[in-house]
Amino acid sequence: MIINRRNIWSLSWPLIIANFTIPLVGLTDTIIMGHMPDSLYIAAIALGGIVFNFMYAGLNFLRMGTTGIVSQNLGSKDFEEVFLSLVRPLLIAFSIGCILFISKELLYDLSIYFLTPSNELQSFYKEYLFVRMIGLPAGLLNIVFLGWFFGMQKTKSVMAQLVSINLVNVVSSIYLAVFLDLGIYGVALGSVLAQFTGLILSVIIFMIYFNKLNFTIFKLDKLFNFHSFKKLFSISKDLFFRTMLLVAVQAYLIKKAGLIGVDELATIEILLVIFGLSSYSLDAFAHTAEATVGVSIGSKNKSNIFKSIKTTTEFALLFSIIIGIIYYFFSHNIISLFTDIQILRNLTIELWSLVIITPFISMLAFQLDGIFIGATLAKEMRNCIIFSSLIFYLIVEFFIADNLNLKDLYSCFLLFLILRGVFLTFYLKRVFNLVLIR
Repeated sequence: MIINRRNIWSLSWPLIIANFTIPLVGLTDTIIMGHMPDSLYIAAIALGGIVFNFMYAGLNFLRMGTTGIVSQNLGSKDFEEVFLSLVRPLLIAFSIGCILFISKELLYDLSIYFLTPSNELQSFYKEYLFVRMIGLPAGLLNIVFLGWFFGMQKTKSVMAQLVSINLVNVVSSIYLAVFLDLGIYGVALGSVLAQFTGLILSVIIFMIYFNKLNFTIFKLDKLFNFHSFKKLFSISKDLFFRTMLLVAVQAYLIKKAGLIGVDELATIEILLVIFGLSSYSLDAFAHTAEATVGVSIGSKNKSNIFKSIKTTTEFALLFSIIIGIIYYFFSHNIISLFTDIQILRNLTIELWSLVIITPFISMLAFQLDGIFIGATLAKEMRNCIIFSSLIFYLIVEFFIADNLNLKDLYSCFLLFLILRGVFLTFYLKRVFNLVLIR
């Protein structure tokens, strides 16, 4: 495999388009609710969103673990294992999705206990949660297919899947919530329709690639091979713990903002959606690093590992600066798009200088995540998130708790992002130590 700027860009540009559509869902939901007569609507979406972030992001280890394993098997040309490395996490994802759907009442009670929303919010939130749970099993299957497409370096297939899911979500949510006046119910139902649409498309795309894989049959005992499941779970348990802490930080951010007030909670939701716009765009280069680093390790090519890291990071840095410039020059347009509630606009404007620098600050953490996922070095990622989230928690709880305000709260979130990137750089040498010089 040749690693240069042209190849990295050819892998990355479909991911930029695809990833940019992901936060459009939260953006659309927030905009629809932001033009309702009260901040309660955005606050309800924020609560529902953080719970689904826990489930989808917490189970995203199925995607990340699949990508690393598949890319390394592809590099070593073990096509039978390339196929089986998809089927195993699909079985796990479907089982988990069904269990969570059956347990939706318990999930609701637990989320009410930990997030402590007001009675006014609970009815909106419950309706949103229960409807969206219908699409959860399909959503988890989609993220496994996504991981397989990443590992196979089929970035145009990634683009097709993500763009389809998110555009269906956006269009159906607008139609159901606005034109049919179904409100929060319509927004949630739009997400369900999108996940099932994505699953159908993912199966069709997979069947096209399956016919091209260089093997005809596989043995069932290989599918249930203990060592292969152990490898997946060994990577997954650390990725799961890492991702749950990552989502917990955002949940804690939302909880603390809610303690200040409903308007502050709604503002943090707006800021996190804007953060998603930049983070998912920058993730395109992290995903490219996952695939290219994984293949380079599988083929034992140390030179290509270095080229993959260097080139993808250069692109990520450039795009982080461009996104910050866009935020700077179009601040008024962006804020007006989100809400016409004056108090929310004022609170967002107060924090806008921090929003502008967020893409640059967060870039290193995202990029190193991609590199370590491709190298399947999950323990290192887990360790770094533990240290970063602990420092974040201690500062918020013991240093600014007595004078809690949104600016200090969001600043602590930026510190958390910086620490993630700094701590991961200490482990970077281990990526190169995985292979001998070739």
